[in-house]
Amino acid sequence: MNSQHRFHTFIRGIILIGYALMIFKLFITFNLQNFVASKMHLYLYFGLGVFIFLGAVQVIRGTSADGEENQCGCGGHELPKGAFRSILIYSLFVLPILAGFLFPSNLLDSTVAAKRGVKYGEGLFTKLPSSSEKSSEEASEDPKEIKFNITPTIDHNANFPIESDFEKLKELVHAAEKIYVREEQFIPTLSIINENAEEFIGREIQMTGFVYKDESFSEDEIVVSRFTITCCVADASVYGLLAKDASLSKLESDKWIKVSGIIDTIEFNGSKMPVIKNPVYEVIQVPKNPYVEEFYMRIE
Repeated sequence: MNSQHRFHTFIRGIILIGYALMIFKLFITFNLQNFVASKMHLYLYFGLGVFIFLGAVQVIRGTSADGEENQCGCGGHELPKGAFRSILIYSLFVLPILAGFLFPSNLLDSTVAAKRGVKYGEGLFTKLPSSSEKSSEEASEDPKEIKFNITPTIDHNANFPIESDFEKLKELVHAAEKIYVREEQFIPTLSIINENAEEFIGREIQMTGFVYKDESFSEDEIVVSRFTITCCVADASVYGLLAKDASLSKLESDKWIKVSGIIDTIEFNGSKMPVIKNPVYEVIQVPKNPYVEEFYMRIE
């Protein structure tokens, strides 16, 4: 193997090790969950090992003076010709590594949510209903209004069970006096509530999320939201529940809150959209894993 081939082999080995180090950095800084769903972590462990192995092989070949030059003769493995072309080609691989090490890892926030759209309830509502729409509490003198006299409380020791089977989870949610929206089953729980919103009127609900405020919102309206990812942040979507109360007006966008309130509904396009009324909340730190995963969805 001549010196030119050894040089290019060595550079390619360094690039492979660079990608391995970038993945390793995410592991040791505990930021991997900010980019990739936890169910994909095993693949990254495998990729880390592959990058290190192949990178080491290339570096050894590139620094060995008596290495053999293996060519298949198909004419598709020529080295880049000229320094400018070599720099241009290798820069395409080096720049992502530099970006991974130099730029801070920021969480997705309301600016991203505004561009992608927030899915309220189960995702049927991608536009907030007009403030002129009346909630069930305001629109009628139904005897069920007495349920709104419940004083919501924030429970720090909630022990709501985790259930992977949708039908069993549905039974648990329907039977619960207070519904806890756990991050492990965030979307399925919202789906169940949205499916029969009227049945849950007057029930207490507790959930955690970041504050999203759209330009069309009135001052007392927010959406308690979470980004959901299937594979990585590139496919992230935003789900949440609308909350409405004068006390929410002082909250800023992207603040993380734990909120408990009473489920009510709003009429929108002939459907009932759930809304949290009479909320109590506390501002909290960003959770260890700010994203929730779409483990399963109900398909009719």
